[in-house]
Amino acid sequence: MLAIERRKKIMNMLFEQGNVMVTELSKQFTVSEETIRRDLDKLEKEGILVRTYGGAILEDGLRSDFPLWVRESYYVDVKEKLGEKCAQLIKSGDTIMLDSSTTSLYIAKKIKNKQNLTVITNSFKVELELSDAEHVKLISTGGTLQRRSLSYVSHSATRALSHYFADASFVSCTGLHLQRGATDSNEFEAEIRKLMLKNSEQKILVLDHTKIDKAGFTFITDFQGITKVVTDQSLSVEWRQLLSRYNIEIDDENMDTAPEEPTTSS
Repeated sequence: MLAIERRKKIMNMLFEQGNVMVTELSKQFTVSEETIRRDLDKLEKEGILVRTYGGAILEDGLRSDFPLWVRESYYVDVKEKLGEKCAQLIKSGDTIMLDSSTTSLYIAKKIKNKQNLTVITNSFKVELELSDAEHVKLISTGGTLQRRSLSYVSHSATRALSHYFADASFVSCTGLHLQRGATDSNEFEAEIRKLMLKNSEQKILVLDHTKIDKAGFTFITDFQGITKVVTDQSLSVEWRQLLSRYNIEIDDENMDTAPEEPTTSS
């Protein structure tokens, strides 16, 4: 197994378990503990984990600010199915906004054949995905490219976005919290997402179950700024009651997707 493949597997284990131990990883991958320590050191330098005595931990607050290549390799099956769910909400002739989340990339993959569609985005990867879609009008916010997320941020991006209005926006977040609403770990991305929701008729929050009951440090929107929540597992009674109170539609059909085996794709 190549070192990069092993590190991706370690990364996925961290997402699932929250922590890993050097001795256990050494046995699982049949390599020396020193090799595992080097792997963990490299992942720590890339901002993916925090080293601890005998292992490493994942801090939830860091997850959404990971480099894009890290987020793209996590929960691929779930994101594909969320992308399919969202694509079914989009009609030919619609104008939509897509944020820079990895889920938006999967939405983009599913809408390439829709007719007379306008897509406004701050995501470089979404731009690339839709660049050959003949019947999709593509509008980029432009702005400063944030390399970790391959997204456009800055005042010029928000200024450009403020001139557009859409039938629907599809936005993700670091966490959705009963008291704090939708939050993010990146204040620049949060401003973009906040504006997308504000400037669209249907304000759709898309997130996997790991983000429920979590909170980032910066605010995106309260529940009055959301019209629909799309997620992959059934919400609790408490959540359903709260969202119903705000007349928020819920698409939480359990997709019966267990955490995937760590991927080795790039």
